[in-house]
Amino acid sequence: MKKYLMMVVVALMATTGVKAQNEEMTWSFMPKVGWNLCTWAGDPDAKWMSGYIGGFEVEYGLSDNVGLVAGLNYSLQGEKDDENNTKIMFGYTNVPLLVQYYPVKGLALKAGAQLGFLTSKKAKVDGVKIDIDRLESFYGADAGFRKFDLAIPLGISYEYANFVIDARYNLGLIGIVKGYDKTMRNSVFQFSLGYKIPFSN
Repeated sequence: MKKYLMMVVVALMATTGVKAQNEEMTWSFMPKVGWNLCTWAGDPDAKWMSGYIGGFEVEYGLSDNVGLVAGLNYSLQGEKDDENNTKIMFGYTNVPLLVQYYPVKGLALKAGAQLGFLTSKKAKVDGVKIDIDRLESFYGADAGFRKFDLAIPLGISYEYANFVIDARYNLGLIGIVKGYDKTMRNSVFQFSLGYKIPFSN
């Protein structure tokens, strides 16, 4: 029994001690594409809609188990209202800044902050594109859609043969509409596939 327990302990120590697929003082570049499931949290009428994401991330290895990541991507986000048959689609240029921790080889846990810049905005009612200014006026004379967004990304990824499957949740911290309900924020589940290209200094 003692021998069996010792083998289990050694196996666990070996597993937790395995180096991840990032190395200290090295860089990697990763193009990525993916899919968003998004809505506006705080809006009782908002439903989930599909979007997409495309961009890249760069990682620097602080150690074999910790990496710093900065990225740039274009992300289609928004919400839909089935009752009014309305769909709002916002395009953001996002800059995620993350810390990644590798508990075991290939598996990464990540958290950080994400800056977002509104670069396009569209809306449809009954499948017909409408003037976005009309939509802004719906929220009041002082309302307007914010051009800046701030979110907290929390996620997990797994790397195999340089391919990286990533799942994260981006929790918006800033109200989407100025002069309106501040609780109405971006809420985005994000799933992507990337290919990691390592290179040395």
